[in-house]
Amino acid sequence: MEVLVAWAKKRCQEEPHFKVVVMSATIETDTLATFFNTSSVIDVPGRNFGVTKHRGTDVVSEILAKINTAHSNVLVFLPGKAEIQDITVAITKKATEAGVPIIPLHSQLEISAQQQAFASYSHGKVILATNIAQTSVTIDDIDVVIDSGLERRSEVRNGVEGLFIAQISQADCLQRAGRAGRTKAGEYILAPYDTLPCLEFDVRPEYPTPEILRKHIDRLTLRLANVGIDIEQLDFYHDPSNKAIQRAKRTLIALGAMTTSGQVTDIGRAMERYPVESSYARMLIESQKYSSDVQSKLAAIIAIQEVGGIVKGGTRYTGWQRYTSQKKSDLLAQYDVFLAVPSITPEEYEELGIISKNISKAREVMQRLNHDLSDIELDDTLLTPVTDDERDELLRCIVAGQIDQLWVIDEAGMAMHITSKVIRELSSSSVVRNTKLIAGTPFDLQVPTRDGSLQTLHFVQGITAVNTDWLLDLAPQQFSAKHGGMVYDPRSGSLVVRQQIRSGKQVLEGMGVPVSKNTQQNQRAFQDAFARWAFDQLERERNTLAKLHSRRIPSIPLPQLKQQVRAIDGSVINLESLSLQKRAQLIGLSKLVTHLGNDFMNQVAASITQSHSPGRHHAHRGWKPLHKRLFKRTPKHHD
Repeated sequence: MEVLVAWAKKRCQEEPHFKVVVMSATIETDTLATFFNTSSVIDVPGRNFGVTKHRGTDVVSEILAKINTAHSNVLVFLPGKAEIQDITVAITKKATEAGVPIIPLHSQLEISAQQQAFASYSHGKVILATNIAQTSVTIDDIDVVIDSGLERRSEVRNGVEGLFIAQISQADCLQRAGRAGRTKAGEYILAPYDTLPCLEFDVRPEYPTPEILRKHIDRLTLRLANVGIDIEQLDFYHDPSNKAIQRAKRTLIALGAMTTSGQVTDIGRAMERYPVESSYARMLIESQKYSSDVQSKLAAIIAIQEVGGIVKGGTRYTGWQRYTSQKKSDLLAQYDVFLAVPSITPEEYEELGIISKNISKAREVMQRLNHDLSDIELDDTLLTPVTDDERDELLRCIVAGQIDQLWVIDEAGMAMHITSKVIRELSSSSVVRNTKLIAGTPFDLQVPTRDGSLQTLHFVQGITAVNTDWLLDLAPQQFSAKHGGMVYDPRSGSLVVRQQIRSGKQVLEGMGVPVSKNTQQNQRAFQDAFARWAFDQLERERNTLAKLHSRRIPSIPLPQLKQQVRAIDGSVINLESLSLQKRAQLIGLSKLVTHLGNDFMNQVAASITQSHSPGRHHAHRGWKPLHKRLFKRTPKHHD
């Protein structure tokens, strides 16, 4: 829309007879008229019935008051689904006693479930809704609107997209108030939810933040560049910040869609034909190197991601994971679940954490992609499981689209971005395990805390394991390679020369090339490398045990390990050249029991068992919304 408005102004300046009519229920009349350099404004007032507006005490109290005093049709605006569930728990008893149905209304519900909000009920109804009831659906018989003044808003902050709890604007409040008074006089109550702040109407911003200012603009930047327009030169009604523009260009350069001088590449021109986010378009371009089956499966994977995924996050919903064996990519895991959907009954969706409505949306996106991908056939009924050969090809395609979002995993399981060094937590619902380098999307989630403030959690989601050796091929403009030092590779049991993949100052370990020449120098290198590897294993075991009890566990010196390795056999460069007995002796050096003895380790194990005996730990109690405690009635005691 912003581009259309900017283009319309440009046409008006070039052609005086070109006319534009802009219409909206909530419009910034004065500033828009100034933007178009016109005074032609027509105001058509609505015909709604009168709506009285006032401030309330809190959402739950206001709902209970309406249930107790009148048979009203009440529409309650809440930030999200979680708050709808919390309020439902808080008011269920009173609503049931009064015969008033509680009806949730949010975007994840099927159309049939949403239709319940439109029905008439003899004792009135309480509809608990997100902002879907503000813009997407209209319910005519509402008497009262109770507004928390909040919404869960998707926006980009500091370059990262997230879901934030935000105060709505005055225009939004008025639009919500207008949901009452459509067929009769109504009432609008602005009231705080739980401990979260609720700004007075007068101090709220007049209008909501435009989408161009709260979303990534890399796709828009590429579309304009493809028709010869530099986004920095276009006169927008709401100008994106220079920081947002430069961030978008850096993303496109990393994806190979644009040069550092701003020229669109062949990859960038090819990406433009796909109606998906830039990262997904880059994945589709990469898939053209492979079979039509791989292209179809990747398109289906992207369709699932375009609608926000088909499974719920968090540790509460993990049942869906039984339908996948993937350990390398969350995107492939969701594809497996999609294939399994026909064997799952709709009644099981909620328990398993499957989002029913998003399955339908994903199929719609697949149909759209099928129209745009003329060279392949995308039919969700013909999709097949991913084969072993296809898995690596799909992983390479996914990484190609997330090449600007690579993260190194430290020993604590935290993710650090390879260039910005920002540290984030891995999504708890990820299926990816035991990998040192991942590609994934940073995501921020804002949640309320006990004291009424808001805390932002910083995650990486949509995770895929990365083979560092892919990077040179996928992004040669970003990565370079050189040979590193010799190390011991426990997977092959041999001395290898590790390839180093570099991106700026970040050094990533690539594939190891086995050393084949058995020289005295290489023999000594094997002894030192194996001893260093064994030392690292011992320290990891020692540190783990040290966290579980207070007894001091001695460290095994590295020089001692080198002597022990040399004493077993100093003439080899791999384990394969050793007898089974000597091989077992060498491997044994990486275990504490070899050095400290069985008696010592048994004593350590016994002390750990005692310190973790039943009764020592209390069950963790999670945070509960204050209203669950605030409105819990304490039984009265009579003397």
